[in-house]
Amino acid sequence: MAKRVSIINFKGGVGKTTLAFNFATGIVKHYPGERVLLVDMDHQSSLSIIYLGAKAWQSAVNNRNTVNEIFGPFVRQGATQPGKNIITTTNNLPADYANLHILPASLGLDDIEIELTASHQGNAIHSEWNKRTLLCKWLEDNKVDGDYDYIIFDCPPATKIVSQNAIAASDGYIIPVVPEAVMERGAPHLVEMMKNGIDKRLNALAPMGEHRSLYVSDTKLVGLAVTRIRTHGPAASGYTDDHYQHLTSLQRKWGNRLVEPYIEDGTGVSQALADGVPVYERAHTQNIGQRGFHTLYKDLTDELKNRIDGL
Repeated sequence: MAKRVSIINFKGGVGKTTLAFNFATGIVKHYPGERVLLVDMDHQSSLSIIYLGAKAWQSAVNNRNTVNEIFGPFVRQGATQPGKNIITTTNNLPADYANLHILPASLGLDDIEIELTASHQGNAIHSEWNKRTLLCKWLEDNKVDGDYDYIIFDCPPATKIVSQNAIAASDGYIIPVVPEAVMERGAPHLVEMMKNGIDKRLNALAPMGEHRSLYVSDTKLVGLAVTRIRTHGPAASGYTDDHYQHLTSLQRKWGNRLVEPYIEDGTGVSQALADGVPVYERAHTQNIGQRGFHTLYKDLTDELKNRIDGL
């Protein structure tokens, strides 16, 4: 059975998609034989476009091979649940990444979020449960869980119904954070909402809804992954004063739940992402290799994988 994890944060621009991509590619590259499915839950579809390229992504959208179809039976009359055919199993990456597949998203997922909120089917309680566990149902009915060792959900910067579907199916979640004041406030609020908001509501609905064998009643915090921390060579800490100050506060608050190593800010990572390749394939370049980004992400992958395996 696959370990399933959501990568989530209220705030945009904290590197969720960058982390999801380099974490997933890190697993399949550095742990040969491990099979990983990326599920793009964000209507912006950035992860899908990075993985597939714009042309192949548009083809997937045109052929309705996207995560959107999982929600179709709830919001469209006559729509049926899709099969595993909506997963894309080919990519333009080197052979090391053959075990990495993706379930892409499309821009229409934002409209589906609105429709899910407004739609009801039958009993009100059953309806609230069903619309939040459609992803669990699809994974179960198609036995997707048995095809992979890890399933990674890249969530949008929100905890609405689409994100709640990912959380309901996740053993754990990772919060990418940039060491800024907003994260000192936002991360505790998100953790509290996960435990006493989303999980609590789902657990109240579960006894009155259809059984979901892949529903997780207590989604665990894997850790907070520090991303895009700004460096400053002359500083004793190695980081800018502002980021170091907030990093120190995060360390006091979260202790060992703040995962090391920390990922520094750098153009090389975004350049690799724009080219649709993980940092591991740019180890020979100045902006990645000389700054050690490939090693940082490899070490972060090791640590996150170990924590997820222990859930």
